[in-house]
Amino acid sequence: MNDMTFFDTSEPDPPHPLLTWSQERIGLGVPVMDGYHQEFLSILAALGATPDGVFVALFKELVRHTHEHFSQEEKLMKETGFSAMREHIEEHRRVLSDLQAMLERAEHGRRRMPREFIKNHMPEWFQLHLVTMDSALAQHLKISLNLE
Repeated sequence: MNDMTFFDTSEPDPPHPLLTWSQERIGLGVPVMDGYHQEFLSILAALGATPDGVFVALFKELVRHTHEHFSQEEKLMKETGFSAMREHIEEHRRVLSDLQAMLERAEHGRRRMPREFIKNHMPEWFQLHLVTMDSALAQHLKISLNLE
């Protein structure tokens, strides 16, 4: 049975409230991180409302963007000797693996679970990751790179 049997795409849900960019609420004060985060949220919000015909292509863009985003953060961690680098990179690998698994489902026409993953899991994950791991990295980078 196709996952889409139970998914009505006629009227997309509004974006998750955590997907709305706000420098005051989400910005970390490290321009490269804030730029990637803003684009990440924009893609997630678009995926929630995109029709099936372009869902896979936009999901692929999310995976590509997330690889680039995480690679940039990991490069900064290595260059500045971030003490929690191992845990942070492990979290990046886990999320990329989850995204890849959901993309593969979507590519095979099974889009219900990937849509729910994007709609419900990713905004919550991003918020937690932002206030824990990325917040700590941003504080480290501000000191290491004299950004304040």
